[in-house]
Amino acid sequence: MIYFGVFYGFALIVTGLYGYLESGGASVTALIPAFLGAPIFLLSLASLNQKFLKIGMHINVVIALAGFGATAKDTISMLLGKESENQLAIYSKSITCILSLIFIIISVRYFINNRKLKAIQ
Repeated sequence: MIYFGVFYGFALIVTGLYGYLESGGASVTALIPAFLGAPIFLLSLASLNQKFLKIGMHINVVIALAGFGATAKDTISMLLGKESENQLAIYSKSITCILSLIFIIISVRYFINNRKLKAIQ
């Protein structure tokens, strides 16, 4: 789970940097995925220490929920075929939304399975 968090955070950082560089540095808002990914990446690395595992991964899920909530509307619009002025922004939001949803689902399943294992012991 920790390594998936590192991958997810890194993927968001790359998405944000790519969007920013591809837009010619015209808008700092293109870096929003990177702003979401950086704390996830760092908290996932911190979670390698068992002391920070539980809190770090739970905070990561909260950040992922924020990322998903902020990008879901535009992603749904894109999937329904609505045109946009800025395709790069829509693609960046869609990547953020889909990665966040996958991370949330996998994290919740991990938390549930972990709780079941503790109940058995």
